[in-house]
Order: sequence, then C-alpha cells, then structure tokens
Amino acid sequence: MIRAFIAIDIPDDVRAAVEEAQARLKRAHVGVKISWTKVDNLHLTLQFLGYIEEEVVDKIKSGLQFVAGQHRSFDLAVHGAGAFPNESRARVIWVGFDDVTDRLKALTRAVQQAMQPLGFEAEHREFSAHLTLGRIKVPRPDVALTRAIDSLKNTAFGTLQVEAIHLFESQLHPEGSIYSKLSTHALGVPN
Repeated sequence: MIRAFIAIDIPDDVRAAVEEAQARLKRAHVGVKISWTKVDNLHLTLQFLGYIEEEVVDKIKSGLQFVAGQHRSFDLAVHGAGAFPNESRARVIWVGFDDVTDRLKALTRAVQQAMQPLGFEAEHREFSAHLTLGRIKVPRPDVALTRAIDSLKNTAFGTLQVEAIHLFESQLHPEGSIYSKLSTHALGVPN
C-alpha cells in the first residue's frame, strides 16, 4: 500500500517568496511550538487519498487524465496568510490563494467527483485553497504569533500557473515526509 494525494505543484519563485515569509514567522518570538513545513514539500492539495492499494493507481491516473482534459490552464494569485481555525488559536498557519474565477474550486470538485467511484470520499468541508507553512499541536492564544501572521495578510507571493495536476506518493520518515510524483496530467489535454 502507498500513501497518496492529488495536488498542484508550486513554482520555484512562489516557493522562494513563501520561504521568506516562513523565515519571518520563524524569527517572531512566539510562545507556541510550531512544526514547520519543509518548503520543498509545499503543494496545493486537491484531495488526500490516504493509503491505497497499488492496483488502484492506474484507475486513479485514468480519472485524473479525464479531469485534466476537461479543464484549461489558469493563473492563481498566491496572496495573504492566516490560520485555521483562526489567528488567535492557530492550529495551522497558511498562505492563501485568490480564486476569483472559481476555476480552482471547479477543478477540485471535478477531481473529487472522479475519485468517488474508486471509493474515495469527497471532502465534506468547503474547499479552502492554502499552502501549509506550519502546524501547532497545542494551540493557545499567542499575541506575538497573531501579530506575525497579521503582518503577512496583504503579502503577494506571486502567481501560480495551474497547468497540471499530479498524483503524489507520500513516504513518512522520522525526519519528515518525502513526496514523489507518480503521475502528471496536463490540463487541456484530452484522453
């Protein structure tokens, strides 16, 4: 069995801008322990699949190829920062996206619909596009962290050109997860 997810890759210029924002947050003198995401691992998750049987991989790839053929490439502004559930009790610190045309939402919905016949549940929460910068295991109010996140609320991190969706494998290791692409499906290229 392999642990897998479907995502959009992040270009190097956006990755560098986000890395600088993460460095700013790391320099803030906060009172909570934050587990930081490796910048090399940043991606925009469309659906987490969990552990899957290897014989299902080809069916997933076929579904993703079909979805990719139905959608054209588009641009997304990578903009702003925040926290889930909120800045005052942050559990996840994130950088966001401006999906003003809802094309990302439509692509995500199509991916999740294509995965349902294969036994993967669609996400019940409303999709909220983000890049996870860090996680806090024990959230509690922290004024310094709230201030640091607020300082990034209006920051522009660049533009993400969504040209393909990818099936990734996630291998868990003590030093952190290692992601590898199992397949790439260019948008606008029918079966």
